[in-house]
Amino acid sequence: MIIGLTGSCCSGKDTVADYIRKKHGYMHLSLSDVIREMMKIAKIESTRENLIAFGTKLRRENGNGVLAEKILEKIDLNGKYCITSIRHPDEVKILKKIDGFVLINIDAPEDIRFERMQKRKRLGDPKTLKKFIELEEQESQIEGPGQQLSKTSNMADITLVNASNSVAKLGVAIENLLKNIEK
Repeated sequence: MIIGLTGSCCSGKDTVADYIRKKHGYMHLSLSDVIREMMKIAKIESTRENLIAFGTKLRRENGNGVLAEKILEKIDLNGKYCITSIRHPDEVKILKKIDGFVLINIDAPEDIRFERMQKRKRLGDPKTLKKFIELEEQESQIEGPGQQLSKTSNMADITLVNASNSVAKLGVAIENLLKNIEK
């Protein structure tokens, strides 16, 4: 089974993927890691803004589904995978060609997501709520090779709202979700 995770910044996608990996044996792969690998070779610093720009450049030059195509080269379709960082509708279209693929949108209220971002202290993360909102707008373009998170989230089969900072509560929600999709 292949589960895809999309959603807004700091909604908990990686936390969900890590849970599924640890508790259910799924391999966690990220489309952003494909970009990071390529940026490392090109000796480009892996900031959030650089990741966005580099990903947009890759889509412009190789088609909007290029990251999904590259991740599919790394997987066995009979395995159990959780793929994160799906940010463009064409990536979803490619992944939905896989029999049994399920796309889950992870979301959380804006104030909670901004608080989570402040706690993680990742290089290049916005320091103010205003900059955070601007970044989100940049990540939700409506056409072209840039990130289209709103459109991608709307393509999800299921939405999981992660409004709590309790991993235990999130675990219960994930278990319920997995029971429904693994039937």
